[in-house]
Amino acid sequence: MNENETVPEVPAVTREDALRMAIIRVNDQRFPLLEMESSDCSLPLTSEDEDALMLMNDVLDELDDEAAGLAAVQVGYPKRMFVLRKNGENAAYINPIVIRSSTRMKNDFEACLSIPGGVARTKRPKSVTLQYVDIDGSVQTETFTGFWARAVMHEMDHLNGKLILKHLEQQLSKHVPRTDFGMKLTPQKSKQIAQRRAKNRQAKAARRLNR
Repeated sequence: MNENETVPEVPAVTREDALRMAIIRVNDQRFPLLEMESSDCSLPLTSEDEDALMLMNDVLDELDDEAAGLAAVQVGYPKRMFVLRKNGENAAYINPIVIRSSTRMKNDFEACLSIPGGVARTKRPKSVTLQYVDIDGSVQTETFTGFWARAVMHEMDHLNGKLILKHLEQQLSKHVPRTDFGMKLTPQKSKQIAQRRAKNRQAKAARRLNR
């Protein structure tokens, strides 16, 4: 570098960009956190828990109608809490437990903030009843239906280390052909079987010639 060279300006990261970047995505080195089960929050909440909730609220405020919910693990804090954003307001659900869910299911498309552009068709109960601790430390029970039942189960999956990619893998595995003995016929396995059959045919042909 000489004295006449100019150093290119690095664009400043805005607060809005920083909040969006707080979400762990597939190309993030923190991504393995999303495949781990989150641990319970101690009560009363610690200052670290409160800081994480504040960050989650700020992220959802920034995203506004782009997001319906966010789990703590998605911002790198693997504790059992998530925030839903309904009608422009955020509500925290701490140490949530599903105590009842409908046997009636609905299969629909679902996206995830941590997998931009990724969509999977998932089967979810039409209604879910949740027991949780609210931000004031009180135990609450709430029933969700329709879209919000789906949103709650999506966030519960995050707390259990399950991404919508797992649902997609499960769907694909159901369509993988199998042998009569139940073995999955992956492309590699199909190729191996075809090669083995070809060798057997060649061996039979050779035996006939030698008779």
